Amino acid sequence: MREAIPVARNPATYISNRSQGMEASTPEPQLALTLPVPPSVNHLYATVNGRRVLSRAGRDFKALVGAEVEAWQDREQISNAAIEAFGRHYLSLAITFYFSTALRRDLDGGLKIAQDALCEAIGVNDNLMTEIHLSKRVDRQHPRIEVLLQTLPDSDLQEGLGQALILPPFPVTAKPRQRRRKRQRSLEELAIRHHWE
Repeated sequence: MREAIPVARNPATYISNRSQGMEASTPEPQLALTLPVPPSVNHLYATVNGRRVLSRAGRDFKALVGAEVEAWQDREQISNAAIEAFGRHYLSLAITFYFSTALRRDLDGGLKIAQDALCEAIGVNDNLMTEIHLSKRVDRQHPRIEVLLQTLPDSDLQEGLGQALILPPFPVTAKPRQRRRKRQRSLEELAIRHHWE
């Protein structure tokens, strides 16, 4: 499997702190991965017996993200307790899409499946996501997405709000993750099979 490419800076922290004139700091924990470009919206769903369901390409992408998260956890020696910490904080997600061409895909077309797959892999509800930052780049040779998922201090969400609007603490409802150990297809096999770019 392809190694995660280090992320130079955290766009989420940079953007939220820049407007306040604060020096950027990196909240913990954080998850940085390099993944294949997700299937397009047109390839994500199928109609079966009159019901709209996630397609095989969508299920394969989710399984691949789950395997990559497990590999990251093993490689970085991240404990299950650290993974569970994602479920006790609001979250920030930054994704940079590297497409083979700038005009073929919409920037936000792969956001939902990428967000769902990441949240499912770490066992959190995606309603904890309070910041999303997307950007598009071109890399004809190596299309991919670079993902950075971070926790946010509760104070970041509350800044600028009146006291009556401060959200109450949310209950932790994350289900314990079950580790997958079945053989996963390689990124290249899945990209060829589903024509991902």
